[in-house]
Amino acid sequence: MLVLLLTVPLVWLVASLAAVWLAKREVDELFDTQMALYGRQLLAIDVHEALPDDTPKLKHLLNGADAGRTDSGDLGLAVWDQQGKRLLCDGRGRRFDYQPLRRGFYDEAGKDSRHGWRMFYLTAPDGSRLVAVGQKQGLRQEMVWSVVKAQLLPWMIGLPLMMLAILLALRRELAPLRRLAGAIAERQPDDNSPVRAEVPQEVQPLLRSLNALFGRIGQMLEHERRFTADAAHELRTPLAALRVQAEVLELMPDDGGRSHALAQLRLGIDRAGRLVEQLLALSRLDPLPGPQSSAPLDWQRLAERLLAELSTTAEQVEWKLDWRCAPQAVLPLRGDEALAGLMLRNLLENACRYGPADGVVELRLEEDAISVLDQGPGIPPQWLERVRERFFRPPGQHQAGSGLGLSIVERVAALHGLRLMLRNRPEGGLEARLERAE
Repeated sequence: MLVLLLTVPLVWLVASLAAVWLAKREVDELFDTQMALYGRQLLAIDVHEALPDDTPKLKHLLNGADAGRTDSGDLGLAVWDQQGKRLLCDGRGRRFDYQPLRRGFYDEAGKDSRHGWRMFYLTAPDGSRLVAVGQKQGLRQEMVWSVVKAQLLPWMIGLPLMMLAILLALRRELAPLRRLAGAIAERQPDDNSPVRAEVPQEVQPLLRSLNALFGRIGQMLEHERRFTADAAHELRTPLAALRVQAEVLELMPDDGGRSHALAQLRLGIDRAGRLVEQLLALSRLDPLPGPQSSAPLDWQRLAERLLAELSTTAEQVEWKLDWRCAPQAVLPLRGDEALAGLMLRNLLENACRYGPADGVVELRLEEDAISVLDQGPGIPPQWLERVRERFFRPPGQHQAGSGLGLSIVERVAALHGLRLMLRNRPEGGLEARLERAE
């Protein structure tokens, strides 16, 4: 509204100035043409002797007839012979000076702009006579302002009415937006239902985007609620087991029983700690739009370090590293090394945990994929897609786990433009393959 209130008068002012300039240009062209015509007509009059200077004024010559809107004091003319003798004059012409060297139009200043004169001098072809026609500048100014006022007066009256109409129209059209803003301000923080409001057609894309945003926020909050509930449920189980093991440890009378209970207590602590680590990793990964850093990945150093670390915890497992390409050509070429290590560690730990104790875990690094192959029982076909869900574990699992490892792998892969493919191998075991997402 403020922009319109400032812009409309400014445009009107510029248009008015342009109208004044154009009107002055047209008036000057009209009067200059008339003055030049008067000069040519005076040269056509055969004047050889001086006429009397006391020519009666126009009103006396008309003798009461309609004189129109004339003012003889604003015009003047004079004719001189070759010696400078005035032959003819009328109006203010008797005050004109003989200027034999002048030709064409001249502006003579007066005490102000209105009292200045516009002069036109014209000489006969044989030089026998000099004609001067003069006109007051004030006459031209009055004509300009008369034309401009005739054009602008309706606008000066209509401009306030137009501004008022604009204000009323804007207030009427913006009223739905004010109602929409009030409805949004009154919504509860957990209310993610679509906003229903009658808004102008131009604002409907904004309302649709706003409702889509509320929908995404609702899905995120629902996801967070499920995540929190699942995490609380999963944490309750190991904590209860730890409490039981601690009570058993207190009741054991012999050293052998206490040692067994202590070992079970350590396993429960490890499981709880692993679950907390996975939960923290997911909480950090979920809000990320992309990798926190992007640098060339040193897959050789990363793979060798991970295999060396896991070899100490699974001594009976045979670890194989199969390079199918140069280390610097492994997909992805760039990314966050910490996240890539977390993704690869989860795949290797799953292969070790669910494979036989003396089995072989193979890591293949290729230009278009990274694969981890194990010799375990694989995953029943009906659970191949669901194992990606958080906290889901197929029935009949006896190995300790939180059900979050593959969720973390899939999230890190998505951040790096990859996707996780799971398939049971014909010869037995599972292949977890990371390849470029289409």
